[in-house]
Amino acid sequence: MSIISIGTLAAVASIIALLIRKTNPETALLLTVAASVTALIAVIGYASGITQAVNNIVASARLNERYIIILLKVIGICLVGEFTSNVCRDAGSNSLANNVTLACKLIVTVTALPLYTDIFNTVVSLLGR
Repeated sequence: MSIISIGTLAAVASIIALLIRKTNPETALLLTVAASVTALIAVIGYASGITQAVNNIVASARLNERYIIILLKVIGICLVGEFTSNVCRDAGSNSLANNVTLACKLIVTVTALPLYTDIFNTVVSLLGR
């Protein structure tokens, strides 16, 4: 699915949801969630291309594979968190959306701890301590 198709889907779903929101807010929310999920499913195929490109970069640059795994996990956490917080905002629950965002930040921090540890150890070894 191209970006034009995804944009058209999003625009049409948003306009319809806006029109029916006053009379039937539950249906409007379900429509926006369904359109969002449809758009995500349409672009999920691009993930394999991204993974293949990252694997090629890792192989040619001789990077530690562990770092790339951390990077991909962090990207996935951010994408899921953004999608979820947007759905919460659409449902009118800003506080829940903010809590999802906070949870994602904490999970990203915990996921990246091994990377932080390696960076710290490298700096300490460079300082000769």
